[in-house]
Amino acid sequence: MLRAFWSWNQHPDSKWFYDKSVWQKMFRAMGGCGFNAVVFGDARPIDGPADYQQMLKWVFETALDYNIAPYVFIDLSDDASRLCADLREMVETYTNLRGLFLSRGDQAVVDAIDAARPDAAIFICGSEEPNADAVTRRGGRKIGCSMKYSGDHLVDGNPDPAFLRSVEAVGAENVVAEFSISNFQPWTSFSYDTVESALANLGELGCEGFCVHPLSVDEWPQTSDTFFKYQWQRDLVWYSVWGGTGVEQLARQGQPKWLVRNVRVMSGFQAGSRIPELLSLYFGGDGTWRPQLCSVLGDGELRLLTIEDMLHLENIPEFRKLDWWTQITGDRVVHLAEYIASGSPEDAYGPEELLEELTDLSGQAVAAGEKGMRSASGEKELPGLARDALCMGRLGEFYVERLRAALAHARGDDSEAIEHLTRALGLYREIAAVDSSHREDGEWASVLKALEAEHANAEKGVFGRST
Repeated sequence: MLRAFWSWNQHPDSKWFYDKSVWQKMFRAMGGCGFNAVVFGDARPIDGPADYQQMLKWVFETALDYNIAPYVFIDLSDDASRLCADLREMVETYTNLRGLFLSRGDQAVVDAIDAARPDAAIFICGSEEPNADAVTRRGGRKIGCSMKYSGDHLVDGNPDPAFLRSVEAVGAENVVAEFSISNFQPWTSFSYDTVESALANLGELGCEGFCVHPLSVDEWPQTSDTFFKYQWQRDLVWYSVWGGTGVEQLARQGQPKWLVRNVRVMSGFQAGSRIPELLSLYFGGDGTWRPQLCSVLGDGELRLLTIEDMLHLENIPEFRKLDWWTQITGDRVVHLAEYIASGSPEDAYGPEELLEELTDLSGQAVAAGEKGMRSASGEKELPGLARDALCMGRLGEFYVERLRAALAHARGDDSEAIEHLTRALGLYREIAAVDSSHREDGEWASVLKALEAEHANAEKGVFGRST
């Protein structure tokens, strides 16, 4: 099975890119976790400076030394025909390159690659059902598809129906599952059960493999977490689970030591990670939805999902997948507007069920996070990871208050709504403070500003929409 990780920020002006020790540590760590391939998301093998191209050749060669096959992602958003000659030269020049991931199918590009390197693997990326006959390779050679398993969020072990349709259309043996995990930035993820379930499903389907993006794409391979210099070190257990070694097996092996000494808090950490999954799946937002920021990201700016917005999700374009819960789990989902109008059927998952589950998960995550932060185990990793778990627990409590505020406002009880908004604002301030204590400033300040403005308007009797 192909087990690939994406690597980003390979710009010619990135100082770390020329540090050979970084690459050696990365490949050693990721190979040890069970990965056998790397996809370079924004490398410039075609038009990079001479010293950059020379370094890139060394990186590809070094990856193979650690039994990690190098692949390059090529964006074909522009006129692809103009790239054919360059791509042909690239695959001829970089002989250690094992294949390419293309942003879309283009017959001329595929023909150019085939003419120069018929042995190079080709995968076409996408999130929609592929056309199996749109692009072909000479001699009937295989062409693969890299399809998003569950959109831009990690939400459940079960895949999107669109992914299953892709498997049916082109054959599981030609499909690589792509995992984007934008609902966890900047935190690590402890969704080990979700990952193991997804991997089991891929095995049952007979898929060729998977590729997983970093938890914080914009920071890879560095991290804003002051306790860890590189993401793969910070998230070593996370990547080990993707590589096929579960938490219990790691504990039996005695590594890493912080996990062995603190394995009892892991269930609480995992409960925390279930919260961003749950929020992503229930609200059904597209790739711009950031539940950890209670906002939609559009045109480089965050727009707060106000409690008034929560009552009108069906009118917001970014939340067009309101039936996502049903598609993934098979259970009917009821959102706030329908619940207020007619309640929830007995066999449905509605606001009451969401509030109950968030409350339970939050309690577990907060307790484990606080215990981890107090730990005297001597392992530097645990306090930072515990802060992430605590923040996710507080995020669950934050949404409990906001959901109750929305329901109170819908009933006409704005005084109660303001009380819940006040508590929610306090919880988010704590999230920002805890996260900023060990990580560089993120988006917390802008979200807090929007939350404070919403609260001030509510006190004036104004409950507005921002999306």
